[in-house]
Amino acid sequence: MNNTNTPPYLDTPEAVRQIDKENIAKILADFPNQLASARAGFAKVDLPKEIIQVKQVVFCGMGGSAIGAEVACDLSPGLIRKPLAVIRDYDLPAWINKETAVVVISYSGETAEALACFNQALSCAGVTIVVTSGGQLADQAVRAGVPLYKFDYKSPPRDALGYMLVPAIMILEKAGILNSKEADLTNAINLIQEISASYLPTAPTPQNKAKQLAYSLYDHVPIVVGSNITKSVARRWKNQFNEHSKNTSWFDCLPEANHNTVEGFGFPIRFKDDVVILLLESHFDHPEIVKRQSLWREQLIHQGIQAEAIEGQGEDIWANKLSLIYLGDWVSYYLALLYRIDPAEIPIINKLKAKLGAD
Repeated sequence: MNNTNTPPYLDTPEAVRQIDKENIAKILADFPNQLASARAGFAKVDLPKEIIQVKQVVFCGMGGSAIGAEVACDLSPGLIRKPLAVIRDYDLPAWINKETAVVVISYSGETAEALACFNQALSCAGVTIVVTSGGQLADQAVRAGVPLYKFDYKSPPRDALGYMLVPAIMILEKAGILNSKEADLTNAINLIQEISASYLPTAPTPQNKAKQLAYSLYDHVPIVVGSNITKSVARRWKNQFNEHSKNTSWFDCLPEANHNTVEGFGFPIRFKDDVVILLLESHFDHPEIVKRQSLWREQLIHQGIQAEAIEGQGEDIWANKLSLIYLGDWVSYYLALLYRIDPAEIPIINKLKAKLGAD
């Protein structure tokens, strides 16, 4: 039996050092600096004046490179002033034309799907923009003479979110979808800087919400439920559980989940012992969504299913969404430590990529 004076595992510095060999904790703590650096860096990119005239904006990317664009595009309906799309595929849709801006995002610049979409965009889009840290995509963008934001940041792609999210938001402003106030990230950056210390490994478990959530999720399947403006945040949590923690996870979205998913919690019978439902809540949610979140909690409790309501912080939509993302990143990190597994490594993904490259 453990001595009651023994600190919790996640509060043991040597345990963190032994598992987190690439110091992912330092990268996560750097997130507010990512946001500020990307804002300053992308402001120097010379975008064509034609971007204000485009009638739709399309983002292309995969995995951690695409999630920033999706977070940027999940807006309240009143802010979606032009059609937006995020393409996770090898081909652009046939409706893209000279009135479309296509933004290709790839951390590595080597993503096959992103490269394919870039080459197609050159012949069919009115404006093409590239966001990458280098690779073939950067080289091809230079040769084609298209606007390029090339950033230098060493981390797993999923943990460089700031460098792919901020350009997407700023492009929405330049395309006339958001005004300058709506695209302003100052409050979000300040909030993340303010709350960062409370999630660090040095913050003890009783005062560290991220560690507390990780303990509650250990050896469980997290199902993350967002709303129409936080569905990308829910996807981000799911992706981070998969990649950081190597943990099975899914995400869903209200109100759609109220028409199907909520009925599927009965079987298998062991399900209620294996799952934790995480309800992401924002005070920017539609009132009907808020009502449904409350009903979900009541129903889940009635069924004996563990559920956690997780509220976004901050006074604007970006602060709200980024505070949720930041918490989720830390939770997935600590869950990896509880499983005694390196949060940086993705051996199965790398194995699959190697096999595809050999074909």
